[in-house]
Amino acid sequence: MKSFILLPTGIADRPVEALDGRTALEAARTPGLDRLAREGRVGLVRQVPAGLRIGSDTAALSVLGYDPRRHDVTRGALEAAGMGVELADDDLALRCNLISTYRGELVDFNAGQIGSVEARLLIEALQAELGGPRVSFHPGLGYRNLIVLRGGRSLGFETVPPQEVQGQPLDEYLPYGPDAGVLRRIMAEAGDVLAAHDVNRVRVDMGENAADRIWPWGPGWSTVIEPFELRTGRSLAVLAAVPLMRGLGTMVGAHVPDIPGATGHYDTDYAGKLRAALAALEHHDVVLLHVAAANEACHETDARRKVTVIEELDRYVVWPLLAALERRGDTRLLVTTDHMTSTVAREGSTTHVPFALWGAGFDPVRARRFTEADAEAGELCVDEGHELLELLLREGPAGAERPSTPNAAGPYPAASRTSENER
Repeated sequence: MKSFILLPTGIADRPVEALDGRTALEAARTPGLDRLAREGRVGLVRQVPAGLRIGSDTAALSVLGYDPRRHDVTRGALEAAGMGVELADDDLALRCNLISTYRGELVDFNAGQIGSVEARLLIEALQAELGGPRVSFHPGLGYRNLIVLRGGRSLGFETVPPQEVQGQPLDEYLPYGPDAGVLRRIMAEAGDVLAAHDVNRVRVDMGENAADRIWPWGPGWSTVIEPFELRTGRSLAVLAAVPLMRGLGTMVGAHVPDIPGATGHYDTDYAGKLRAALAALEHHDVVLLHVAAANEACHETDARRKVTVIEELDRYVVWPLLAALERRGDTRLLVTTDHMTSTVAREGSTTHVPFALWGAGFDPVRARRFTEADAEAGELCVDEGHELLELLLREGPAGAERPSTPNAAGPYPAASRTSENER
């Protein structure tokens, strides 16, 4: 029996006024996810253990069956691995966002979703002007980049994720601690380099947000983690665009292919990612497909955009995935998310999120929809997120009935996602 994990980050959250007191999952039209709810087992899972800071790095470890309390895996290390940057034992790596500021406030944590070509030019300029034996800058994916402090693992400071600072005065959230001056100085010098760069002059002329500052956060160091195949006896492939998830896959010894058209944002090629994931399923026992678009909408506090993203996910990934897995007949499916994203993350509280298990051996519980409320009403609650993988991989009873095959077109008429995005 093979296993497929679909991990769309950021789809779960609290009800908001902009959606008439509903969550984005409740407001979205999701025939595919709702079919999962009717035919599978729906419940709640806590991906981030109590006492740990909420973040996708911690939650993703749980999804792959690793207890975050027992594995010293840090965001900086994951980002470095995802960008192919090797770290010495005494190096310190930090995610380095390109951000936009105005009158001392952080107004855009992703610099207007700056593209990878422009971002690379800016990061290369920072490396040319400020890089050296003690500091290096590395381009990643769009606004997601990396800074490495060589020999800096012993430095003592704390950082705040920029999405939690958006709309707030910069000075109140700068790195703090006994050695924070090192990082603050680099941030100030980088601001001078970025302000004078032609990329930003053009962006301003075009009415776009300038990437006028850097925001390093999530410090981490070289880490060794037990390979997934050694732990489970199963081979793994991780399909993702963002460096964080690609880095996690690399660390656990997974196959991590490049996916043309995968951007980590709203314009990502859903169909291409799904094709690549299904192709990986031919050669691996477990496949994880990560989709980041809804998470971006959360950070941008755009509730209606998040509804649209969830609907596109359902139409172009979930529904065709169910049809493909039904044709195979040998694969179980887990759909879940990482953590609630918006204000909950800022408050530092640990929360549960929905999941659905579907396929042979999972008796249906007849939930109405795949939503936070329906999952809470379910009979299954997994408080230790890393144990959810065991439910997915556990051998089911012989001859277990498979779900019925959906209509090929189903609730969705044939249409091109590209044409919709051009509206």
